[in-house]
Amino acid sequence: MAPEFVVSDDHQGLRRSLMEMPPEAAWQRCYVHFLRNALDHLPRKASDDCLQELRWLYDRRDVAEAQKDLSSWLTRWQKTYPKLCDSGGGEHLRNPYLLPAAPGPPQALKEHQHA
Repeated sequence: MAPEFVVSDDHQGLRRSLMEMPPEAAWQRCYVHFLRNALDHLPRKASDDCLQELRWLYDRRDVAEAQKDLSSWLTRWQKTYPKLCDSGGGEHLRNPYLLPAAPGPPQALKEHQHA
């Protein structure tokens, strides 16, 4: 049985192997790896608001809300953190919303959400 949904980091070797997946399968960049990689593009004393808002993008109700909030986030932070905003973090944001609904957020999100 072919995978329907794959979660991985953004390693180029893994990305190349994903080309062998059926076209209807969805890829999701790992939330934890994405946030860790995002820190590489932020100075040590970066605004906590920037990273917190980035985390919140994964807790939207639907793909339209996620894309709207991503657009707002990019507009707000593009001038301050251009490397982060150009790192391609949002291209996979819609994939979790294409899956059948599950009761509550995925476990990984529950473990990494902050108040």
